[in-house]
Amino acid sequence: MIDYSSGVPLNRQVANAIRADITAGRYRPGVWLPSETQLAQMYDVGRDTVRDALALLRAEGRITTVRKRGSLVVGEPDRESYQVPPGARVITRMPTPDERRDLATSEELREFGGIPEGVPVFEVTPGPRKHKRVLRGDRVELAFKEAEPAD
Repeated sequence: MIDYSSGVPLNRQVANAIRADITAGRYRPGVWLPSETQLAQMYDVGRDTVRDALALLRAEGRITTVRKRGSLVVGEPDRESYQVPPGARVITRMPTPDERRDLATSEELREFGGIPEGVPVFEVTPGPRKHKRVLRGDRVELAFKEAEPAD
């Protein structure tokens, strides 16, 4: 399954294999992945390679890792549309500790202490003197409307 001569980094190959298993339903949302040691044995790679592969999957929002418990497959949440005002500034970043807590559901607070690791936020600033809005990257889909041409 892992091709050492392909030129594709091993951690990406492992991430691709786990991602394919998630997509195929072998690992469904709410299911814990095998341990790092078990995954390393399954793919015949080192634990550091598995750790790097899991970091890629966390960054994609496919899994979350809970210290001393392992990596949990997360479901694809429903996304709501957010209309970005014309001329607004939008940046994507990782949340502050306060935002991780404030934007989390009560279940996430109990389970993870806040938004799961690896979930980014969108910071939308509509314009000067307007308050910014911080939105969870895994729960919102940004919709941009073209500015109306001036007469």
